[in-house]
Amino acid sequence: MKIKATNLLKIGVSLALLIVVIVSVGADNLLAVLRGIDLGWFALALAIHLIGIAIRAYRWWLLVAALGTPVSFKRLLYLYFVGNFFSTALPIPTGIGGDVVKILELSPERGGAHAFSTVFADRLTGLLGSSLIALVVALIDPADMPPDVSALVVVVSGGILLATLLLTQGRRFDRLIAPGRFFAHLPFQARLHKLYVALTSYSFGAIARSTLVSLPFTATLIATQYILSLALGLNIDVRYFVLFTPLVALTQALPISLNGLGVREGAYSVLFGSVGVAGSSAVALSLLYYVVRLISGLLGGALYVIGNLRSQNAGQLAETNKATR
Repeated sequence: MKIKATNLLKIGVSLALLIVVIVSVGADNLLAVLRGIDLGWFALALAIHLIGIAIRAYRWWLLVAALGTPVSFKRLLYLYFVGNFFSTALPIPTGIGGDVVKILELSPERGGAHAFSTVFADRLTGLLGSSLIALVVALIDPADMPPDVSALVVVVSGGILLATLLLTQGRRFDRLIAPGRFFAHLPFQARLHKLYVALTSYSFGAIARSTLVSLPFTATLIATQYILSLALGLNIDVRYFVLFTPLVALTQALPISLNGLGVREGAYSVLFGSVGVAGSSAVALSLLYYVVRLISGLLGGALYVIGNLRSQNAGQLAETNKATR
């Protein structure tokens, strides 16, 4: 009951935030922007978004391989699409639902600690890739960014870089905290120690490769949102999408809403509003991007149903063959 009550609360928060944002920008203005969608641009944005999912699956494949026996890329691509379904198409807070499904599905093959570690590292190196690009643009060519927003980009990017580098510092942590004795005083010591080992066992090379793969993924993320802005007939400098991408990703990951709804729209309104984009246009862009993610989630749901049907049929066939012997 507690979990259901928490989810209901987050659904309520999402609806409240959406109502506040939509009222603040004007529902009529928002509808006027959405009515002008160019379907050709929208289809292109959707295609690029799907390519981005494949790149993310490859990044995850690298991290899984770095911790031991690799899982096939085809399997991880399937799990990424399924995770998208649980993240976007179901009433589960933020993207946690999709991550939990990926961890549960991968655990029988790699173990729970390693599965959690690879999903966590995948998330973190993804944020790092977009943050590094944003950091370079903020320092070299920030367009007409307000100084406080530029400073926020620098601070957030630096924090994500530091957090990611900690994944490669297992040996130094071992010398500092003596994990065997440290975890002995905590509940679930064996599981916590196993998780600690999995989280800090990455080599610098593995994290670097994953981060490099995050760069083309970030390019698809930026391209998707920029092309959606073209679909809405907006004229927004592409550099703003580069700068705002990691900030929006962090805000929508806050566990206070349903799949980031409301929070994401508010972030779009504030960030793009700071560079002169009308609030109704920024919110329309955010909602259209959510539609793209929702469509990819529904595709993952279809793959999940097909995969379960195939597994069921295979199981029934095996039972039939066993009975006839």
